[in-house]
Amino acid sequence: MSKQKRTRRRPQATEEPIIEVSLEELDEATEAYNREEAANELFDTQHMDGSTTDPHQAQDQGLVYTPPDDPPVVPSDDLQGAEVGVGFASSMEESNPDVEVLPPRVDNNDLDLEEDIATTLRLNSETAHLDNIKVRVRAGIAYLHGAVFSNDDIGIVQQLVEDLDGIVDVVNNLHTTEAS
Repeated sequence: MSKQKRTRRRPQATEEPIIEVSLEELDEATEAYNREEAANELFDTQHMDGSTTDPHQAQDQGLVYTPPDDPPVVPSDDLQGAEVGVGFASSMEESNPDVEVLPPRVDNNDLDLEEDIATTLRLNSETAHLDNIKVRVRAGIAYLHGAVFSNDDIGIVQQLVEDLDGIVDVVNNLHTTEAS
């Protein structure tokens, strides 16, 4: 008997048609995927205080929602230069940075006033971005040093510091980065 050689044919894979997409469509699909993945990520509450300023994160993760300290502002045509953008809240100017009650002998001493100024500048939405301001208080006189972005910032800082209880005078040595 003769041996016949048999060749076995592999089944051909069905080729799927190639779909062409634009770079923009690919970017949109990637961004949508990344947003979906970010929304599904859990927050590490073990290393945080369990609260957030994002209402969506609070709802999704069961965290405590903490509203912002100061309302967001937008540029305006009025002389004050800003309007409340959304929401409502008491302004920093109406609140008191003295959240702790201190004995009269140390309340509004120079170190306490320095802390009050730093708290006021940090919590106010118009000055929270200013992180190059150095403050010293001696005998109730606030000395301000550092760089800010504009002359408007200098005026806002001056006004906020002058309005604090215990401040006798303000020596403003702030300068703008525009002049540099």
